[in-house]
Amino acid sequence: MAKSMQRKSGGITWIHRLDEGLVRDAMEEATVDAHDKSEQHCGLFYAVTEEMAFPFPARVLGETVSVIGAEWPEGDEFGIDLICERNGGQHRVEARSVELLEPLPEGHLFLAAYLAWKRFE
Repeated sequence: MAKSMQRKSGGITWIHRLDEGLVRDAMEEATVDAHDKSEQHCGLFYAVTEEMAFPFPARVLGETVSVIGAEWPEGDEFGIDLICERNGGQHRVEARSVELLEPLPEGHLFLAAYLAWKRFE
């Protein structure tokens, strides 16, 4: 994926290894019936919550966490929070701050599509 995405997203590196065409296909699949920005976000949010295989390992601020789900964030019309567990506690983390680890979870292309869409939102 584009290096500008990496810089804008707070250091995300897993995305630049993905095929841009596959990410674009995932975005089109998630937003095929969307007529405006709000409907696009809803389609992407639904795809992330329904297609990603939770839980999966990730890194937040250098610490390994388990991502157990995704939720619509409070106070952000077009965001996605990932729910992360670490040391028995749960934390909401904006999706752009989460570094996915190999092997990438099933459905990761939908999260990549959201992050690409968010970059232009």
